[in-house]
Amino acid sequence: MTDAALLQLNAVSKRFGQVVVADGLSFSVDAGATLGIVGPNGAGKTSLFGMISGDLPVDSGDIEFDGRSVVGIGTAERCRLGITRTFQVPRPFDGLTVFENVLVAAQQGGGLRRAAAVDAALAALAETGLADRANMMAGQLGLLARKRLEVARGLSTQPRLLLLDEVAGGLTDPEVAELVAIVRRINGAGIAVVWIEHVVRALLSTVDRLICLALGKLIADGNPREVLGRPEVKELFLGTESAIAGDRPERVSEPVSEPAIDPAGGNP
Repeated sequence: MTDAALLQLNAVSKRFGQVVVADGLSFSVDAGATLGIVGPNGAGKTSLFGMISGDLPVDSGDIEFDGRSVVGIGTAERCRLGITRTFQVPRPFDGLTVFENVLVAAQQGGGLRRAAAVDAALAALAETGLADRANMMAGQLGLLARKRLEVARGLSTQPRLLLLDEVAGGLTDPEVAELVAIVRRINGAGIAVVWIEHVVRALLSTVDRLICLALGKLIADGNPREVLGRPEVKELFLGTESAIAGDRPERVSEPVSEPAIDPAGGNP
């Protein structure tokens, strides 16, 4: 590993017909960093994760991971290089146990051999608070546990970069606080985290840096509170400016007890 960023996007563009989801995006993520991504519906956030993880090809530009271009490299190989993503809507294998779901991810996603995959799966379940449900069928899990399972599956691949897509969406504030604690522990272990989230308070208590996207363009990048306080960002969240730019700490030592904020609603 050199002094270069762990992840580097260079003028990445992508469109579907007349719909532009990435318009010359350039930014970097350092090893062990925490980056939050916000933006209104249709901003291109989930498509961005698809391009980083290999689910979507870029039209132009380059994506580098650990100093190596990964454009043209498939999702499986990127995962084994250390890029792992979660999905907004968890879709576990309902007919498998919680442990089996995570084991499959460790073996097929992470490329780990059986013994190493078992160890990685057990560690991921412990980290996400699912160890006591290891033998439960995944189809019996509620939403919070499914969200945790989605994170556990990603974690079991032993990533260096974990892409979280709306893992707090649809949860109560105490449940969001539990997920925030999990994400902090993951990052504390040295894993870089990039987190797309509409529950802005979760980001404010977790990430050190925030970027805002709109119509595929990066319109703000920097300190989370400063980004949320910019007029162009407030305008995107019309009607919730006071909520997203209110007087809140960037980090909190204990979970926030006030209702979580969802300024934009859904996902692109």
